[in-house]
Amino acid sequence: MCKFKDYLSAGYPALWIQTHEEARAITTLSKSAPEYHTYVWDLMNGLLDCDAGKYQSIKDPVKAIQCVSELPETSIIFMKDYHIFMKSIEVSRSFKNLLWKLKATDRHIIFVSPVISIPVECEKDITIYEFALPTTSEIEALATKIVAENNLDITIDPHDMAAAKGLTIEEAENAITLSIVQSGSLSRSVLEHEKLQAVKKSGLMELYKPVDESELGGLDALKTYLHNRKRGFDPINGISAFPKGILLVGLPGGGKTLSAKVTASILGMPLVRLDISSLKGSLVGESEQKMRAATKLIDAIAPCVVWCDEVEKALSGVQSSGKSDGGSTAGMFGHLLTWMQESETPKYIVATCNDIEELLSASQGAFLRRFDDIFFVDLPSREDRLKILEIMNNRYNTKCKCDIVDRMENFTGAEIEKTVVASLYDGIEVAMANVHPIYQQNRAKIDAAREWAKDNARCANGNDMAAVVPKKIRRVR
Repeated sequence: MCKFKDYLSAGYPALWIQTHEEARAITTLSKSAPEYHTYVWDLMNGLLDCDAGKYQSIKDPVKAIQCVSELPETSIIFMKDYHIFMKSIEVSRSFKNLLWKLKATDRHIIFVSPVISIPVECEKDITIYEFALPTTSEIEALATKIVAENNLDITIDPHDMAAAKGLTIEEAENAITLSIVQSGSLSRSVLEHEKLQAVKKSGLMELYKPVDESELGGLDALKTYLHNRKRGFDPINGISAFPKGILLVGLPGGGKTLSAKVTASILGMPLVRLDISSLKGSLVGESEQKMRAATKLIDAIAPCVVWCDEVEKALSGVQSSGKSDGGSTAGMFGHLLTWMQESETPKYIVATCNDIEELLSASQGAFLRRFDDIFFVDLPSREDRLKILEIMNNRYNTKCKCDIVDRMENFTGAEIEKTVVASLYDGIEVAMANVHPIYQQNRAKIDAAREWAKDNARCANGNDMAAVVPKKIRRVR
């Protein structure tokens, strides 16, 4: 990524910085270019000359843009909250009229706001500059300062400080002081809890509680696979590349959602659900902006498990989105693919899919290639059904007998649970008579998915991952 100073030296007239930390952004960037005169404008205070410490009562947003031409050469002006005014034709035209002079005199406008709102007529003239959240070392320095100023006898562990990565400097300060008040130390659990509040506040994703693997009956091959991948996130093992993630394919009720929650438990990471469909907006560019914000937040709070549920529905219409939604879905999908390929933060993506044909049609296979492996979640075997029944008996305090599993052939895990719950009210026989397995309704489609999985996926069921689903063997005559 280009440094801020490089953009100034290259003569870029305008940059847009999306951040909630306007004070930190202005201080950090102005210090990186000390030879430039620095000004700050906001609607309430007017124009501040940072070098002289004096204000000018220029509060009109149009006049604020126009006054840039009167600033000294080699100047930068930070415009706060200007996303609110850029939709005005007077503002955007004043900005366009000023461009030639900015380029000729080494003056630069830096828009600083929590959202990006660039009108179409100005989008080629403004460059987005990525301003990162505080690093672990910056948060550690902040904690050291707080401990020293309060004369506290607290040891600062850099590993614990990493738990606050993803917070703004203000949020990090609040989390550190809260931890000291609550526990008298810098507690990793408190810092992680406060970090995950950032996910809730963003409205871009949802937090879910990980589920212990003992709650997932069967799928032993998948569990073994995940335990092996856990080593990739521990620096002690010296593995140079983080595991990327898996795609779980199978019929509804087979345990894919529960597997995502168990994955977070096995890997020891928080679980966030990225609902791609909910990020789609009605305004031009809104969907792509939300997707960028979501992936940026994931990178900030990593390590974490990212759960994308029923991705074939979220990505449906990608091929035709140019006609139906102005290319929003295609733009979101393109950014998602690039991010999955290029992002290097320690995260693990677990995507689920009920209809592999629909997903292949939507992504042309590009989405599948972003995962380390694809797992097919088949119907539970008799042994797996016994494990699921035992879990359900413990969960609902029922006493369904083991021999009932012989009559549950082709039941999904969800259907076994449904039967056990119904038996509480109607008895096991009535409950069994009123469950209609999804396999009976979609046999052809499920069998087709099984055939596809033989050559294209690993099997999540069973113990021997390499031999669960044999490859087709052609006889040579």
